[in-house]
Amino acid sequence: MRGWVSPSSSSSSISSRQGQIVAWDWPPGSSSCSNPHSDGPPPALAPPSRAVDSDEEEFGGSPRAAKCACLESGCGDRVCTADRPAGDGRDRISDLPDAVLLSVLSLLPLRDAGRTAVLSSRWRGLFDQSLLDFNACQPFPPEGGRGGGWFIRAITDILAARPRIRIRSFRFVMYGWGFDGRLGVVDGWFRALARHGVREIDVDMFYAISMPTLPGSLLELASLETLKVHYCRFPDAWPAPVPAPAPRLPALKILDLSSVNVSQDSLQAILSHCNSLECVKLKNIIGLDKICLRSKSLARLYGDFGDLKEFVVEDAPNLEELVGIGLPSGKVKVKIVSAPKLQVLGYLGITVRPLILYDTVYDGGIVKLCTMMHSVKTLAIQVPFSEKGYTVFVVQLLKCFPCLEVLRVEPNKQSISQRLSVEGWDTANSIKCIEHSINRVVFEYFGGEDCQLGFLTFLLRMARALKLVELYCWTSKDWDSDQVELVEPKHRASPDAEIHFLGIYKPASDLYLCHCCTQRCQKENRVALL
Repeated sequence: MRGWVSPSSSSSSISSRQGQIVAWDWPPGSSSCSNPHSDGPPPALAPPSRAVDSDEEEFGGSPRAAKCACLESGCGDRVCTADRPAGDGRDRISDLPDAVLLSVLSLLPLRDAGRTAVLSSRWRGLFDQSLLDFNACQPFPPEGGRGGGWFIRAITDILAARPRIRIRSFRFVMYGWGFDGRLGVVDGWFRALARHGVREIDVDMFYAISMPTLPGSLLELASLETLKVHYCRFPDAWPAPVPAPAPRLPALKILDLSSVNVSQDSLQAILSHCNSLECVKLKNIIGLDKICLRSKSLARLYGDFGDLKEFVVEDAPNLEELVGIGLPSGKVKVKIVSAPKLQVLGYLGITVRPLILYDTVYDGGIVKLCTMMHSVKTLAIQVPFSEKGYTVFVVQLLKCFPCLEVLRVEPNKQSISQRLSVEGWDTANSIKCIEHSINRVVFEYFGGEDCQLGFLTFLLRMARALKLVELYCWTSKDWDSDQVELVEPKHRASPDAEIHFLGIYKPASDLYLCHCCTQRCQKENRVALL
């Protein structure tokens, strides 16, 4: 969860605890200990003039060289480290190996880490190495009245002063007016990062007053593997008309967009032409009413697609996971034409219609059942217990997935903790996946209502291969003796199946990284009750 930092906290504590990087007290430039004609990496920071004056008074004629020589030799107070007796103020920090010092620097605000560069050439090199993961976060609250302009200049100076250091990742966070009116400067950053071979970029403008537009140079990073963007306008991928554009993000593997305004053509171009793309996460996307997926490389697609009008998987030969959290809450048409490796599919609901799975057409009922999806092993469905005909919906939908192994069930919100009419389940109706292949059932928001309990007992009495049932229920639920009796082993087709009751202290959030993924997004909020 994002959180504002209390203004009463110090900047150092803010940065170390919240991950917000604080910039310098002075613009970065030349180091007091460096040779201006040196061929080494550009120096780090210039100390304030007040510090220079005190050095001149202390060391006399050549204060800078004397101070650097003393610090590098461990003789900062005219007594070498080797000659010091134990416990007399020896500089033990400088005796630590580089790996330990780099770990320490990574925990410091960038302002404090940058100050260490004036200590010696060794510390200057360590600071440059710490920029391998460049975490540029605007300090909050602002220090000394310095606003976004000063912060942006600081980042610009860092990149300009160090053209040869390696930058693996770059995280940029601003608030207020952000980089409004300074698009050209940010464009220069991305071009500089391209020369540094950056592999990961994370731009987060969640606290900005207005949604800024990112420069087109963001799409020209040949080395970029991971791109995360939050609360921005995405640049046009390729200006039209471009008949057959060559991919400008050839190494991109992960695309994570949240609260982003992106055109349909731009997203389509990235999905179709980034040939290394493996995982895409889309949340609160503005500007889309249709997604037509054509990707030879994409393996996982997660999103909240409830606001779409149409979602088509046209050609995805390597797609393995397709999870749309918001699908049941909207009225989107879903069509899967070609996804031969699809193993995880969800969330499907009664409002997702028409639903076309290969040649099988579902529109409130199976209109045409031709080709079944044998590849799908995990299915997540929203059962509309509050609507008439929910038993028919579930039975006919499950017939499309004969090799299903894991079934995840979520009741629609209107049916949670409400008294509803109960429909009977036809146990004489054969459903291949329930009888032969389903070995695990996960029931979200299980309240023990009669309609939910009826579905659970139907599964228990039919599922012969069942090994595990997980019921995530409210901790305040009181179970009646007759309800407990219904789930006893004697009423199960698989008596050895285990039933785990787990508690939910608060509702699961609508994250795009949802229950179908390997790591449960709400794992920390659940505890075993029995």
